[in-house]
Amino acid sequence: MNAAAEFRFSPRPNRAGEIDWMAWGEGAFARARAEDKPILLAISAVWCHWCHVMDETSYSDEDVIDAINRRFVAVRVDNDRRPDVNARYNMGGWPTTAFLAPDGSTLTGATYLPPAQMRRALIEIADFYAANKAQVAERASTARPHPAYRPAERADLSESAIAGLVEELAGGYDREYGGFGDAPKFPQPEMLDFLFAEWRFGGDERLRAMVVETMLAMSRGGTYDRVEGGFFRYSTTRDWSVPHFEKMAEDHAGLIRLLARLVSVSPAPALRETLVSSVRYVLATLYDGSTGFFAGSQDADEEYFALPLEERRARKAPYVDRTSYTNWTCALAGSLLFASRALDDDALQERALRTLDNVAERLTDANGLLYHVAAPGEAPAVRGLLTDQVAYLRALLDAHETAGEPRFLDRAVSMASQIVERFEAEDGGFYDRVALESTLGRLDLPDRPIGDNGILAESLLRLSALAGDERWRSHAERTLLLYARTYASAGSFAAPYARALRRFLAPEIVVRVVATPDAGADFREAAARLPSPFVNVRTLRPPQAESAGLPSSPAPAAYVCRGTVCGEPVTAAAALRTAYIAAG
Repeated sequence: MNAAAEFRFSPRPNRAGEIDWMAWGEGAFARARAEDKPILLAISAVWCHWCHVMDETSYSDEDVIDAINRRFVAVRVDNDRRPDVNARYNMGGWPTTAFLAPDGSTLTGATYLPPAQMRRALIEIADFYAANKAQVAERASTARPHPAYRPAERADLSESAIAGLVEELAGGYDREYGGFGDAPKFPQPEMLDFLFAEWRFGGDERLRAMVVETMLAMSRGGTYDRVEGGFFRYSTTRDWSVPHFEKMAEDHAGLIRLLARLVSVSPAPALRETLVSSVRYVLATLYDGSTGFFAGSQDADEEYFALPLEERRARKAPYVDRTSYTNWTCALAGSLLFASRALDDDALQERALRTLDNVAERLTDANGLLYHVAAPGEAPAVRGLLTDQVAYLRALLDAHETAGEPRFLDRAVSMASQIVERFEAEDGGFYDRVALESTLGRLDLPDRPIGDNGILAESLLRLSALAGDERWRSHAERTLLLYARTYASAGSFAAPYARALRRFLAPEIVVRVVATPDAGADFREAAARLPSPFVNVRTLRPPQAESAGLPSSPAPAAYVCRGTVCGEPVTAAAALRTAYIAAG
């Protein structure tokens, strides 16, 4: 195997390609069984600094190379390509160095192992496996734990869960430097978005202050690139001054979305400036104009990012992974829709809509499921991951609410149908993957991640309101019930769940705009600025209005509907807020 062609190693000199790496798949597991060898599973990422260091040190050590090739089957997995594998084997960070039995059960593991430690580990683990094969096999056959879920009763869905998470997060807030906890500090945009929504819903100024102060601290500190724009992945210090220098599409999707929402409702010139430069970075560095997709990441390069603009221009920019990951591309498309409204930039909306159209055209299989990976010049790969379907569904709803085009709502209904049919568990919630091929190793362990399930539950609630179809709300409720007794153990990762729960408990409000998409733009803009963050905006062409129980005339017009009761038609966008307040 030509490992250098198959896998992505450090861009600096290294010998990691001399290891006989195999891709995750039946071939690797069959070889491990046939040769009766343990598996060395290396989970890395193209943007990961310490993964590069391990390539340059441990995986370039002659004794390490020899020991791996003689006594192990070496499997290398890219975290971004296979988040489902990472979810089951990650040992606390990247790189992950996991040692497995031939059936895929875990023997032991760690993150970065320097050469001397790696040499010892290889000897000890290979010897242990050789001497204890029977015990390892017996343990593997009995130790297959499945997560325990106990769906709650309807009465357990209460505001106490939301209030409890708010107070937990507030207790970890760093009043001096912004952010939460101590070093290292991560942006955590979904958590910040939850606090932002709680502020808008309940008016707690303390929450607004936490979000704004955190975003200002990040944008003014070393975690933001004030030369080329864009956020670095996280800060190694409490005061946001010393970042890890990789830039991720995933982070920008969440942060641009949050910044746009802040700028739209809360005047903050500094945050607007950060939003503008962040969008500029994404479009200049990550966006592919030929496909409308977004590159996954840009490598860390401390020396490069420390230079002023003119000196950067004289140097080669850090490597950009041009592979598009569908979940991140869809999330960025959704965030650009919010940015287009916040910045009054129609071109951003056009780009985002084109991206979603191209996802539908190029990344959907014959059964309506999305592929996860789109590498330049290659056929799309890896399908059946929940994270892609969830990000796409949310972006489709964003697209309809922003642009009013019916095709996006139609696609959202189709996508939701696929998700429910293929991913939903009998007792509620959604699995992170569909078994479209033979299930290897721990992939047979079901996983229903609370983050994706929370985002999905909220999207299903939005879809129920927009489409006027209660079945989507029932699927969302089943998901919320699944985690009602266990959400607290997820800590800040439960933020999407709590945001969905708040939407479930809040009055359902839909602004129905009777107009062509273009003629309804001012009404949609006004609806997006109403006080509640949970207002849904449906655009119906006049001939469609009667199917929703509304007259086709006057048009353009908007109706504020609480549940099934709609108010009088509003024929001027400026009057929509008054109608909203009057509706109670």
